[in-house]
Amino acid sequence: MLKSCLTILLFVLFFSATVKADSVSFDLTSVTALQTGANGNILFINLADNPGVLLAPTSIDPVSGSRFLNVAFNLTPINEPWFGVVRYDWILNGVASTTFNLNCQNGCSPLFTSGAGSFLEYSTPFFTPVPVSLVITVINNNGEILGSGVISVLVSLR
Repeated sequence: MLKSCLTILLFVLFFSATVKADSVSFDLTSVTALQTGANGNILFINLADNPGVLLAPTSIDPVSGSRFLNVAFNLTPINEPWFGVVRYDWILNGVASTTFNLNCQNGCSPLFTSGAGSFLEYSTPFFTPVPVSLVITVINNNGEILGSGVISVLVSLR
């Protein structure tokens, strides 16, 4: 009995030590929102450093009136291509929506940092700031969650 347990323990230790980790680096504290400054220049606001910040839509479609809030962060494949997706679970004014960034689904080259962004689309004009909750999850092509983070901001009509 002891010999069987020892054999199983050695088997588990050997295979767990040789499992290859995903070759990607990411920092969810570097999530930024794109904003248009007063003089028309694009600003990047780090959401981890500015919790609960009031954001305007990144863009507004002049025909439909749809508003878009763009957020992004960087994934950096290490030494070899990385395969996976980034899931964005948005909750705006009690309404949930999910988007996926599929840029690395077929592999991202290790030679450059790859952006992983998402747009929140909403058409209701808000006359007072409305809270938005966002959960970002990095998932490899095996379906394993490598990390996730929660971000809370406010959006305005503008």
